[in-house]
Amino acid sequence: MLLHAVCVMSNHWHGVVTDPEARLPEFIETFHKLLAKVQNATLGRCENFWSSDKTSVVLLVSERDVLDKMAYTLANPTLAGLVRNPDEWPGVISRGIAERSSAEMPDVFFDGDGELPESVTLEFLRPPILKASSDLDVHLLVRDRVAKLVRAAREDRLRHGAPFLGPRAVLRQSVDTKPNAQAPRRGLNPRIAAKVSELRLAAIDAMRRFQRSYRLAWEQRQAGHYEVIFPAGTYALRIFAGVRCAPA
Repeated sequence: MLLHAVCVMSNHWHGVVTDPEARLPEFIETFHKLLAKVQNATLGRCENFWSSDKTSVVLLVSERDVLDKMAYTLANPTLAGLVRNPDEWPGVISRGIAERSSAEMPDVFFDGDGELPESVTLEFLRPPILKASSDLDVHLLVRDRVAKLVRAAREDRLRHGAPFLGPRAVLRQSVDTKPNAQAPRRGLNPRIAAKVSELRLAAIDAMRRFQRSYRLAWEQRQAGHYEVIFPAGTYALRIFAGVRCAPA
């Protein structure tokens, strides 16, 4: 997986990534599984760590959509009213393009003599969709978008007389803390983000054509035609049943 922007909040995380080898489900499964196990071991817990809801995965259609989501990801601690500036966020947050960050294996849960490495280095790369821009160009574009979001969040909280919680108060919160009010259930679970209407409609049409092609291939396979070609983008049946797929 190619990582472009990441922010780990207190009870969820945001990430903008590129999936060049069509392995996103495997990545999410492995990441969420290992994080849940090590955190449960750290806290002396068991049972579910993550919500049972499906992970929200949204296709970012254009360069603008990628830049906007990168900025939203990095500005999230301020947008949530937690810190005045994303740089104050005490949790994991990427800082820019071409940044490299090293992490050591935790002392709990993992086997020091196991197959996993003792340390890993994460590198936050320029999104491939922005091939005409340099690392510095992308860094500046994202920085300007983050600054705009931060200014708007500060003005909104000042207007409503709502101070930011601050990094110290964030760290003082108990891991058992829960919101007093239940979060409203959203009616929509978006799968595509595209600010330009024409691009959004084209992406929706492409997704619908994939669904129709997949359903037709699935029905043919159910009828005994095992050589049927599934559309590019098929995941579970490609991985677990070895079905043939059209080239991407």
